[in-house]
Amino acid sequence: MGTESMLLRLASAAALMALAACGAGEPDAGNGGESPTDSDAGTGADEERVYEGLLTVIETPDHGPQLAGAIAQSYPPQGGGLDVTGWDWEAVEHESSQGTSWGDYVVTGTFDGEAFVLTEDPVPASEVDPSEYRDQDEPEVTEPAEPLSKADMEEISKDLTERFPETVFASRQDPELGVVYIDTVLVPVALEDYIAENYPEDTVVLSAMLRPVE
Repeated sequence: MGTESMLLRLASAAALMALAACGAGEPDAGNGGESPTDSDAGTGADEERVYEGLLTVIETPDHGPQLAGAIAQSYPPQGGGLDVTGWDWEAVEHESSQGTSWGDYVVTGTFDGEAFVLTEDPVPASEVDPSEYRDQDEPEVTEPAEPLSKADMEEISKDLTERFPETVFASRQDPELGVVYIDTVLVPVALEDYIAENYPEDTVVLSAMLRPVE
C-alpha cells in the first residue's frame, strides 16, 4: 500500500471517527495534580471497553509497534503514537524499509493505561471496506455557555497533551467558538473523567481514531 494512500486514510480516520466531550466546573489546567496516566484512574473501565478502528501501525529503529497518531510524509514514513501489545509483523502483510515496518489495519483491543492490547487479530486495510470506518458523521459542536479565552485554550491544549501523552497527539483552537479540539488515538475513561471534572461544559471536543465497539 502506497504511503500517499496510507496518509489519506489516516487523515480521514482521525477526522471522521469523533466524539464530543463535555464537563462541568472551571478550567484547572495548571492545577499540578497527579496525571491520570500515572495512576490507576479509569484503567479498569478501559480494560473492559473494546476499541476498534482503521489506522496505521508503524515500528521504527526508535520504537516498537505503535498505533500512529501522525505520520511524516517521507519514505520510509516516520511517526508513532500508542504502543501495541501482542503485535507480530510476520502475521500480517506490511511494508518495510531501512529498519521501519508499517501498514494500515483494522485493529481491535483494549487500553491498559499505557498500551493498546490486541484482543483480535489485525485485519489489513486491503481486506475491508474503508467506508465502513470512514463514513461517520462529523461531531456536533455545541457553542459553550462559557467560551474559553485564548489563554484558557492554550493552557488546556498544553495540559491535555502533557497529561495524556499516550493517546493525545494534536490539538487546535477555535477562537470564534471558544473551544479546543483534541485529536486522540482513542478516548480513555480517565481522559473523559478529567475533562468533565476540570473544564466548562462543551469547551473540549475529542476526535478519536479508534472508537468503542457498541
